[in-house]
Amino acid sequence: MPDAEGAAPPEVEAKEKMDRARACIRSGEVEEAIPLCDAVYRRFTLSKVPALQLQVARALGHRGAAIAEQGMFNEALVHFDEVERRFWSPRRPELWEGVAWGMLYRARVLLEMDREDMGRNWLERMLSRFKAFAQRPGLRIPVEMARTVLLAAHNQGQRFEEALSQSEALLKEYEGNTEPFLVEQTAVALCQRAVALAGLGHMEEALEAFDEVDVRYCEDTDPRIRALVSSALMGRALVLLREELLPEALGALDAILEHAGPNPGWRLMEPVNFAKFHREVVERELQLERERAARRPKPR
Repeated sequence: MPDAEGAAPPEVEAKEKMDRARACIRSGEVEEAIPLCDAVYRRFTLSKVPALQLQVARALGHRGAAIAEQGMFNEALVHFDEVERRFWSPRRPELWEGVAWGMLYRARVLLEMDREDMGRNWLERMLSRFKAFAQRPGLRIPVEMARTVLLAAHNQGQRFEEALSQSEALLKEYEGNTEPFLVEQTAVALCQRAVALAGLGHMEEALEAFDEVDVRYCEDTDPRIRALVSSALMGRALVLLREELLPEALGALDAILEHAGPNPGWRLMEPVNFAKFHREVVERELQLERERAARRPKPR
């Protein structure tokens, strides 16, 4: 409730700022998230009020995630270290939400740095701590996200069988759920299932799985879902390139660029750059094939 002068209590104000910061990170507006985190950290870092300590933990975690998006991985890990050092205690469940986000963000940054073993270790440690309490307010979303990020960790570590079995189990669990958050996690699990199938050499099944992501979500406007569709299109192109199916690969590369549109957001730039580079390579190879075919003697 607002105080007598109409201002929101500090814990409400801090929570609103951190909710906005997370929304900014999700939408790719990371530069807007950082000052929100800084404001909460500076004002409340010495507070002994649990509700404010939670928001300070969130501020550190969200700021770490935001600067990691800008490529400052080591600086981000320092933020997550501070969350763990200051706020983790099995006897303080009121702070677990902030600690869970810090652990999840840390794992994602470590995977981005190709430190897969460490990233997987933090995901498993987080799930060991918090999975049994996933229905507590504030814990469900980071815990559920950790389960799908773990699929990516398995694929990155070439543990394709584990990634496939766990993704299929999650998809059965999510089946038919229309909650937006779980729709996103379903898309993640479908993408990781396709990657696992490709890793196991099941190329036709992998192509079908990548296609399923595109068919299901190509019209979705959410930036995260759009990025997942681009990842699926890129995965499809990689399989076709690996199989040396060049005309089909060219079509898949064009699909990436078409999906991104003329002004792709920053989340889509990696697939777009991939498509532009490989499109030139494939077009050159197809032109060489046409020239070689033209030089062959025609049958009499």
